[in-house]
Amino acid sequence: MNARAAPLIGAIVCLALVRAGPSHALSLRSSEAEAFLGDASPGTTVSSSDGGGKALRVTNTGPGRIRVEFKAVSPPTGGLKDGYDPWPYPDKVRLRTTAAELSPGEGAQQRIAVTVPKDRALVGGQYEVDVLATGRDAAGASLTVKTRALVSVGPPLAGVGDEPAGGYADRPGFSLSPTSSERERIPWERASDPGGGATVKLIDAGEEDLRVVLRPAREWDRSVRLDPGEEPAPNPRWLRLEPAAVKVRAGAIGRARIVATVPRERRYAGRRWAFVVAVDATAGGRTTRRYFVLHTVTPDWEEDTRAR
Repeated sequence: MNARAAPLIGAIVCLALVRAGPSHALSLRSSEAEAFLGDASPGTTVSSSDGGGKALRVTNTGPGRIRVEFKAVSPPTGGLKDGYDPWPYPDKVRLRTTAAELSPGEGAQQRIAVTVPKDRALVGGQYEVDVLATGRDAAGASLTVKTRALVSVGPPLAGVGDEPAGGYADRPGFSLSPTSSERERIPWERASDPGGGATVKLIDAGEEDLRVVLRPAREWDRSVRLDPGEEPAPNPRWLRLEPAAVKVRAGAIGRARIVATVPRERRYAGRRWAFVVAVDATAGGRTTRRYFVLHTVTPDWEEDTRAR
């Protein structure tokens, strides 16, 4: 079972009412507050039909006929979802529907597509673009509902949907040591502090050589336990895996370094996060999965600023 749900699907977003007095019962509802479009590589396109959620639908829930107009905008810095930055290429966002006339109870389907340019600087980042649906009635009243469209750029992250046909193999001879580690103060990105990481041993006590692949995880099963007051890291791509793939001989031990660094932004200061790594060991076409958890605390902003 997925212990960390994908971004909120099927939620009703808050309504921002503009110039609509008590005489105007203008009402508009969106089927999604957030639409995760998926992991994308430079040069590819992802859309709301790719991310596992339903297509965005905006419904006129008021008593009168209205016109709804859609547009994609760069979100304000103060309103960003944790772990995400404003999408820097608004001209690369396409909406299937730009406007619709809706009678009471009618809805308009919307498809959001984002083309990722061949810009290597985007890799490792997560980005947000806001899709606004503004309804207007004959009296001039208007209201707007917002859907966050989210894109992660880089190789696919691990999730519970990765399970191979037939399930994961039972391989008790493969284990991690340790299975988790705590770092009380991980460094800001580009900091000179070498901390922020842990070394994990990849132990093959079986009779087959293993190919072990490590990937940051967006989702995981119930075997992963977070500490009280801890949240999943908002961007798993802040992890570096050194190396990301290891060949481990039967009866031998391999090693990998797992390092976390966080962008130096005030919104990320003084936070407790868990970074989760999916560790897959494969031999003979059979794969076993284990999880490693890096428990972290980011620097306090005021203390860090004084130290500088």
